[in-house]
Amino acid sequence: ASATRRSREAGAPAAALQEKSGAVNSTADRAIDILLLFSEERPRWTLQEIAAHFGMPRTTSYRYINSLRAYALIVEDEKGGYRLGPRIFPLARIARAGISILNVAAPALEALNATFGEAVTFYERVDQEVIALTRLECRHRVRLTYIRGQLLPWPATASSKVLLANAALDEQQALLRLMEPVRYTRKTVASLKALRQVLERIRRQGYAYSDEERDQGVRGIAAPVFAGRRARYCISLSGPTFRLTDAKLPQMFAAVKNAAMSLSEALRSTEY
Repeated sequence: ASATRRSREAGAPAAALQEKSGAVNSTADRAIDILLLFSEERPRWTLQEIAAHFGMPRTTSYRYINSLRAYALIVEDEKGGYRLGPRIFPLARIARAGISILNVAAPALEALNATFGEAVTFYERVDQEVIALTRLECRHRVRLTYIRGQLLPWPATASSKVLLANAALDEQQALLRLMEPVRYTRKTVASLKALRQVLERIRRQGYAYSDEERDQGVRGIAAPVFAGRRARYCISLSGPTFRLTDAKLPQMFAAVKNAAMSLSEALRSTEY
């Protein structure tokens, strides 16, 4: 289906593309799927784990892994597991250099980080994914591990909620139809009806707040950044509950919201 769609978009006959390169695309897609398994939360995978994750025979998985190893995109460690390889780093630098919005966003992110000393993350929504473009770590000795925003299967972080709340109505409805309630903690909003109410409140107030909804002991604040009329990005500030206290929250809400509004204004006449 994906090959057919790409063919139509390019104006090429779908049957011809499927006949000539369907198998190649299938192999490339699966290799890319394996590459995208690696994350800050899960930087190492074994052959057995990769095979089990995709429901593939080990021999098939090993063939894909060998292809990625041949290009130094992944490497095998001393214990037989696999990690991202050195070829990833220059690709990442090239990708970051091409994202000029980071240069525009940097002053606002750095100001928030300096003011509160907490982790500040700049996210982009790409279809169903919430991707961290850059992150400034907190300035305190006690730090959080990286908290990944995500829309599916259920949004609970401030970043995921604010991007969903400010998505175009048709996009939002399509995403909501794909979602299934997940109770990550006892504070997670765990019904579709309640989530819709939360999203409406977020749209009205201009920021989202997550109080231990995704991870215990973690609070987060996020506000949307508009490129044109589209809430494509957001700024997020997060930290442990013992530092993001009730007394500090109103100041943090205002600061994150104002930073996002200022960045949206800077992008008003620029296409990203």
